[in-house]
Amino acid sequence: MSRTIFITATDTDAGKTWVTHSLLKTVLSQGADAQALKPIASGKQNDGLNEDVALLLDAQPSKHSQDINYVTYDLPLAPALAAKKQGLSFNVEQLLAWQEKQVSRHDITLIEGVGGLMVPLKIGAKPWLVSDWLQATPSAEVMLVVPIRLGCINQALLSCEHLKKIGCPPQWLVLNDINGEGSFEDVQAMLEPLLRQIFVVPPRFIQLPHGGCMPYPL
Repeated sequence: MSRTIFITATDTDAGKTWVTHSLLKTVLSQGADAQALKPIASGKQNDGLNEDVALLLDAQPSKHSQDINYVTYDLPLAPALAAKKQGLSFNVEQLLAWQEKQVSRHDITLIEGVGGLMVPLKIGAKPWLVSDWLQATPSAEVMLVVPIRLGCINQALLSCEHLKKIGCPPQWLVLNDINGEGSFEDVQAMLEPLLRQIFVVPPRFIQLPHGGCMPYPL
């Protein structure tokens, strides 16, 4: 049976792409039939690729950008704003149809979100957020990336409360030591009793050292 893991975060620049890239390499090294998608991205390099898309392609040399990326906007802004500045419209149904097609091609699919859960992908009469995208991804398991920095406990708890509200509790919570602070134990010790008040089954903690590789949690 195929599995879909949706990788989201408490904020932008939390390390989602590094976690996705590292996890993909780990899963592939175990012989799994896996892929990583970055369906929505903002900001292009000189070669026309998004930086995050390029990193994920590095681990999937047989794939092309259109295989893992549905749309990349020119400007490094929130997707809804980037689309507006480009004069583009965002079609929810087309994104989900593209995603379903790509997911069907492999046993395990990692889907990297964009920004945090409340980032708008579409604005207007019926706005559509990353959390709506997650809800529309069938049977998605959730991995929440939390960068260890000032304010991370508050952001982690707010994100977890929202994930509970929308019926998408996280299976894993990745403590990402992006600045080499090495304070995993302190952050985990603060979060654990609070998460037990939110979830009947709290997420498993994963500690990702600064520049380290993702362990195999699947």
